[in-house]
Amino acid sequence: MLLVGCEYVRPTMNAPLAQWDAGYGYRSTNLPPSKTGSSDGLFIVASFSGGGARASALAYGVLQEMARTPIVWEGRQKRLVDELNIVNAVSGGSFPATYYALYGDRIFQDFEVRFLRKNWESELRSRIFRSPSNWLRLWSPYFGRAHIFAELLDEALFDGHTFGDLVARHQRPLINLHASDMASLSRFEFNQRQFDVICSDLSQLPLSVAAASTSALPLLLSPISMTNYAGQCGFQPPARLVEERPTAWGRQRANELRSYLDAKKRPYIHLLDGGLSDNVGMRSVLETTALVGDLESTFQMLGAKNIRKLVYLMVSAETAPDLNQYTLNEIPGLSRVSRALIDIPINRYSMDTMQLMHRAIQQWRVQLRQRPEGVPNLFAPDADIYLINASLTEVTDPEEEARLMNIATNLALTDEEVDHLLLAGSHLLRNDPEFQRLIRDLGNEALTTPMPSVTSQTP
Repeated sequence: MLLVGCEYVRPTMNAPLAQWDAGYGYRSTNLPPSKTGSSDGLFIVASFSGGGARASALAYGVLQEMARTPIVWEGRQKRLVDELNIVNAVSGGSFPATYYALYGDRIFQDFEVRFLRKNWESELRSRIFRSPSNWLRLWSPYFGRAHIFAELLDEALFDGHTFGDLVARHQRPLINLHASDMASLSRFEFNQRQFDVICSDLSQLPLSVAAASTSALPLLLSPISMTNYAGQCGFQPPARLVEERPTAWGRQRANELRSYLDAKKRPYIHLLDGGLSDNVGMRSVLETTALVGDLESTFQMLGAKNIRKLVYLMVSAETAPDLNQYTLNEIPGLSRVSRALIDIPINRYSMDTMQLMHRAIQQWRVQLRQRPEGVPNLFAPDADIYLINASLTEVTDPEEEARLMNIATNLALTDEEVDHLLLAGSHLLRNDPEFQRLIRDLGNEALTTPMPSVTSQTP
């Protein structure tokens, strides 16, 4: 009976795509600009990093501040958050990103109660240890703790909704949730472009499965597996996957995506925490641009037109090493060593990504200035690029920095920790020089004009 039960608990997370259609599903071209929502003219691409609930709280604090920031754009009074076009989200950052994409402004009424001020670790432990049915299911080699976490998220946060429900809303922002492919060590994105390659229908996938996949930190949560249906839907690889790419980054990304085209060699895709391949969430911008060819071609693929201001907003809850834990002449224990094995590559990789992003922005600004006159271009003649860094590494108060860095990267925060992170998100955004330059260039009094307040809903 145990063996039969284990075989029975074999969930198929993703559905096959009956027939490939380049215009179908959850992709940017199916979320058009609007007069009251986000436009193409002011194009904001945000990244919400990993880092457990502290990353969720920091990202939510930034969203609150964007909602409190009035702008006048294309003759209409809006809030800055209304112009949010795309969010690349990883691990802890995936929860506020997905909730905002699904429910819009409702996030400002109940996200704190439903997520930030709940002990999700206690909820998960309770489901695992107090449920005899889950004991049996966990004996199965095809079912793990991350599946139980996905079920918990589905019931308590995302209310059974799928990516198809995001398509039906026809509203931005588009969210790109990132997990890490255990085999290729690369990013796996939850958008229909990625799912086209494996002939799978993302619209049928629950949002909770994607959020759990991008949060499946090794040792704490099990991987989540996707079935590869490549070759069954008539998918025609675009030229960027077939033709030789001119840069090393472009060739690497093309190779990673091409590896999915052979379902016999790769019948299953096993996914872990997205922070292992890109904890900041901006590496996707760099790799996609290298794969497609250049900045303009990237936004052509996204369907954007007449961009006047391109804004990249990085929200990172990155931790700094605590040197006080290593003052004794003792061999560090297994728990500390395991954490270091994860933190070391993530922190070093994230630092490199931030530096590369700064360098790329400088190059793209030069390319915009050097465009020949009279040649059609989706960027307006006066187009500019902004890079806003709302990351904990930018906190200038030593005491506040120490307090924030000491908040653990788990899924349980105290009310005091939530309050500090929300305030930090607000201050980091408002005090960033590039944010202030953007507001000045928008030509309004957004820093001083009062708007309806966004209130925190505490229990």
